[in-house]
Amino acid sequence: MKLSVIICLYNTEKEHFDNCLNSIYTSTLKDFEVIVIDDGSTIDYGEILEKYHPVYVKTNNRGHLAARTYGLMLAKGEYVAYVDSDDSVTFNYHMPMVDVAYDKNADIIINDWAFKTASTIAACQSDTTISTDLSLDGDEILNQYAKHQGRQHSYFVLWNKVFKRELLLKAKAEIEKTNAIMNRMTYSEDMLITFFAFKFAKKLENIHTGYYFYTVHNGQTIVADTSKKIKDQIDMTNTSFDIMLENSEDNKHANEIKENILAWKTLMSRTHYSYAKAQGDKELCSYVRERYNVDKLTTSKPKDSFDYIASNLLGDNFEGIDKIFRFIYKKGKDVSVNYDKSDEYIAKCIGYLAQKENIRITFSKNAEITIPKRTSSLKNKLFHSKLAYAVGLTLFPKGSSLRKKLKNNL
Repeated sequence: MKLSVIICLYNTEKEHFDNCLNSIYTSTLKDFEVIVIDDGSTIDYGEILEKYHPVYVKTNNRGHLAARTYGLMLAKGEYVAYVDSDDSVTFNYHMPMVDVAYDKNADIIINDWAFKTASTIAACQSDTTISTDLSLDGDEILNQYAKHQGRQHSYFVLWNKVFKRELLLKAKAEIEKTNAIMNRMTYSEDMLITFFAFKFAKKLENIHTGYYFYTVHNGQTIVADTSKKIKDQIDMTNTSFDIMLENSEDNKHANEIKENILAWKTLMSRTHYSYAKAQGDKELCSYVRERYNVDKLTTSKPKDSFDYIASNLLGDNFEGIDKIFRFIYKKGKDVSVNYDKSDEYIAKCIGYLAQKENIRITFSKNAEITIPKRTSSLKNKLFHSKLAYAVGLTLFPKGSSLRKKLKNNL
């Protein structure tokens, strides 16, 4: 089997989970399995599971890290991908990553991603995993992981990547040595797993064939809305940083990597202090100072989020366009299509269907299938402009009720 897709599930809204599974099962993936690890949900997903029939295992609630590693132990694929249960992928996301993995014997393959809210989808153009082509070997891989100092989370999350399974097993073994797996980690476990994966990887590639939609909503488990949740996040984050620093020694860029990890740690201290200050919690402010071991606390700065200031709206109708490609793929025969040839995403999808799937596609203005141009509402164009983003960073500090209200309205 080529690929195992692991989904860790915990009380995700049924609609999100259904969309997640549907996006995977209706994609171009072949020779794959889907493994769902239900980490003690109280919601009954029986109806959804009957539609797709993934490998489903329900456990006691032990946290994200335990769920992710358990799924890994069940995986039969030579490669592994993680998808969060409230997220989804575009029509041709994972299959090209698997193809590149086999063609180039790569350990890690990265693909593009975008933020998805209730009203819009936006990709971060200045994110280097999206805006550049990466082909790295050996020690350069971990150096690339650390050099952005946590400002581009596309490097340390699991969900926009395909990994060689044996690489993740090696990472799991290293994590278990630290006893971190016993900490019921629900935050920053991605950092630990990807750190060790990048450390041991011999070859990394990235491609640009589609998008992973990271869904932003109030029900996310990473949303910290109480003092205890923030304290837990602070503890887990610092545990991860300590482990990363201790395990950077044997890289030829060790000093540079450590400096960047410490800068990343400082970035996170500003983030957590911003939440604490916005809530007026003096005890929590003291906790941030103590755990991050900083004399002077500072709030988040605009440059902390600078990498996300240049975004590209994928269009309010992007998912509708992608649905058309799923339909063409399912149809699987000669198809006459009318489309905008200048749209890079559409061109890549058409090219894939024509070459990889041997579907004969002809262009005609009077075609049986018309792929519409991307459209975005005036509201989304204004709210997601560079100027609006810059103003938002200044006027709506992290942790504030104003920022939460703004997010809910996007």
